Amino acid sequence: MIEVAVVILILAVITVALMGLFLTGNIFTAQARHEVAALNQAREILEEIKSIPDSQLGTTQDAGDDWIRLESRASSEDDFYNGYLIATTGGTGAGQVREVVDYDGESRVATVGPLWRTKPIANDTTYVIFKGNDYDYEFRIHVTEDETLDLKTVTVVVYYEDRGRQKEVSLTTEKLRR
Repeated sequence: MIEVAVVILILAVITVALMGLFLTGNIFTAQARHEVAALNQAREILEEIKSIPDSQLGTTQDAGDDWIRLESRASSEDDFYNGYLIATTGGTGAGQVREVVDYDGESRVATVGPLWRTKPIANDTTYVIFKGNDYDYEFRIHVTEDETLDLKTVTVVVYYEDRGRQKEVSLTTEKLRR
């Protein structure tokens, strides 16, 4: 009888230890899932930006609470950018991403939704327009330019939450002006 009790006690100790191991493994798996998903989102955004023409990167010409006037090299076709995302990448209001809900090609004005948190400033705020998708995580895009080399450095930062703490992943690439 004592031997059976000892065996049950040993099995109980081993079971508790294994349960802790499984719970810890589950936590690390959840962490990795969020990090990999955020990294994939950053990679997708970066690849999209690398493939766009230079006319979709520019400096704000004017802006209102829910609109932005693009550079003259932007498309002159009405509704061309409808459904695209526009991200402010530098200057006043940098870090905002909005959907283009209407585009007037003649005036180069893109109406965005929702309203800007911080209104872009003419000749100060830079932007990038890209197709984008429905993304799971908040992100920001930063573009710096080296005019002597016709080179732009693009950084995408994706924010995600892990056990109540905000974390981020970022990817950077370079894009030659075409």
